[in-house]
Amino acid sequence: MLKMAIIHTRIKLGARRTNMKRLEELINRLIIEHEDIDLIYLPAYPLTGPIVGYYPNQKVKNILKNFAERLNGSEIQQNQTFMIVSKWSHEFGIYIIAGPIVERAGPRLYLTTFMSNPLGELAGKYRKIAITRSEEENGLTPGKTVEVFNIKKKNAYVGVFTDEDLGYPEIFKALSFIGANVIIGSMLPYESRFFKMKSESGTSMLTLDLESINNFLSVRSKETDLPVILVGGAVEGVNNSGYVAFMPTITSEPEIGVVKEKIISYDDIDLPIIVEVDTSTKPVQYDEISKLILKNLCRRNELNEKESDEI
Repeated sequence: MLKMAIIHTRIKLGARRTNMKRLEELINRLIIEHEDIDLIYLPAYPLTGPIVGYYPNQKVKNILKNFAERLNGSEIQQNQTFMIVSKWSHEFGIYIIAGPIVERAGPRLYLTTFMSNPLGELAGKYRKIAITRSEEENGLTPGKTVEVFNIKKKNAYVGVFTDEDLGYPEIFKALSFIGANVIIGSMLPYESRFFKMKSESGTSMLTLDLESINNFLSVRSKETDLPVILVGGAVEGVNNSGYVAFMPTITSEPEIGVVKEKIISYDDIDLPIIVEVDTSTKPVQYDEISKLILKNLCRRNELNEKESDEI
């Protein structure tokens, strides 16, 4: 059994120190109040907040470049987000998944989710495959392969996705195909091909059409026979403008679809969500044609394979 904690909180646009301090306080409280946590999942853009769609269009490219960080070789030491997350992992002896962040690799920019292990090492990364039109226009590059992160001490495999990926069944089936026990990803309101953006009644906060989101989550969970979790949260604007966007955190189960009593709303900000995942489940069996198609999206992350067997 994998015991996972999701941090459902608020992230302030461009405020690294504020966001770091809040997350550190929440993680400290979580570790004190809950025993035997194996994995912590942080909200999207954990230090910087989201970028595309949250700043004037003419500024987005420069902001993306300014926030871009490297996740390879010796240059990872200059990656502020990774160094902070790895410090927390090492301090508490726990796996942490964070992202997406803006990753620079050569001339390209990706939206990348990564995991640090209890030794504070990079243990896997996933580059978002289904980028939006706005993201592409602002210089972001799509990833090519799905990834599962291996929680070795529990022999558990966590498949990850990022917002727009939810619209593509092949991504989820590929994660199931390579052995994921659970699929989890982050989503904040954004300009989507699949989900309509709207303002919540009574407030000016942006959100997405939750009925559509719930339908997609239910279908993906049933297709893969796996729990699928969407990690939301709130976005605080600049210059004390208050909350500008919100997404609930939602869990879907194969048998019943979205679990309504497990939807974590605006009133639950800063409350951790504890999820226990059965790691003994067997993956869905696919026919030979499906296998050939899914293999093109699958490649074991070499970082996972290099991780110490002692963890």
